[in-house]
Amino acid sequence: MDKKIKHIGAKTGKILLFGGVYSNLQALQKLISIAEAAGIAPDNCICTGDITGYCAQPEETVSLFRQWGALSIAGNVEIQLANDSEDCGCDFKAGGRCDDFSKMWFPYTKGRLSKNSLEWISNLPENISFDYGGKKITVVHGNYKNVSEYIFKSNADVSKKQCFEATGSDLVIAGHCGLPFHQSINNKIWLNPGVIGMPANDGTTRVWYVLMDIAEGEIKYTYRSFEYDYLTTQQLMYKNHLPEAYADTLSSGIWDNMEILPEIEKMGQGIPIALDHSLENNIKTKTQKQMADSYYDPKDLRKFSKITEWSEELGTKFFDYYGKVFEEGALSAREKSLIALAVSHVVKCPYCIDAYTKDGLQKGITKEEMMEAVHVGAAIESGATLVHGVQMMNKYNKLSM
Repeated sequence: MDKKIKHIGAKTGKILLFGGVYSNLQALQKLISIAEAAGIAPDNCICTGDITGYCAQPEETVSLFRQWGALSIAGNVEIQLANDSEDCGCDFKAGGRCDDFSKMWFPYTKGRLSKNSLEWISNLPENISFDYGGKKITVVHGNYKNVSEYIFKSNADVSKKQCFEATGSDLVIAGHCGLPFHQSINNKIWLNPGVIGMPANDGTTRVWYVLMDIAEGEIKYTYRSFEYDYLTTQQLMYKNHLPEAYADTLSSGIWDNMEILPEIEKMGQGIPIALDHSLENNIKTKTQKQMADSYYDPKDLRKFSKITEWSEELGTKFFDYYGKVFEEGALSAREKSLIALAVSHVVKCPYCIDAYTKDGLQKGITKEEMMEAVHVGAAIESGATLVHGVQMMNKYNKLSM
């Protein structure tokens, strides 16, 4: 499929943004009811791609989407289907769990789509651009030049800037990564509305979308989440022998693995996302409940990336370094996770303990290995304290002479 950009002119009124339906018919049905209740016209509802995917009803989902009349770009899944490819094009790590699972759900999806649906999919544009509130907006899947690039809040700033420049956009609406987030870069906004076909790895069954409107001459957007009949979706996945790990995610809200996630996003696993209203492109994050009666609030772990806000240059350099440290090297990622867990206890950081306990579980580290690593850290810390007793003894002997 050649790169296609669909220019749809100027838009007015409320716009509903979403992504990753993933053949989840029940989630799409709920979203359509939300749009209709809000009085949002179908052609003001825009999807960032991957209408089909992990779940069990690809043909029914495409048929309902077409009947609804919403707009969509082609995600990597649609591009691969249109090209009659043998894989999903998700850019999963070869041999990883996601790669293995894709060998189950992609052929299933491909084999259940009608010729008519495949023809419709092949005509989806790769990008959509439109004017809204005096700003140019472009919809991409992963990125403008790489549909399968995983772009998160904590990474790919260079790619984001290149996308703004290549498209001439003030606001980019992106998908693919599965997590809702927004980011301001040089007074331009990168906005990912999240997906409706799978939870956002935050330990809840909710799925995400964005409502965008114009008020007082400014674009304003609000992140919204909703619950739906995920049990029906789940049972259909079990019945059709699709990956049970993905089906389990629908009820647990936890991704089976985090191999596509940068280290910062990994730390957010199991912590409920709390995105609320935004004004002037500034989405505010707040906890949904009163802070617990302790100095440390687990939800603050999601705010780790915000440390760049008061010192952007130094913060960005730190996260670049942090990500590089945890790449595979002379030490494996598994070994580094154990070291990080031990150090987390030595420096007594509850955020780090939470993050690397979860990371260790994802990497198959046993509870016995974790506890032994903690004992190693404790032994070194104790030894370091005691060895400084030599300095005390030397000083005492010197002064008492």
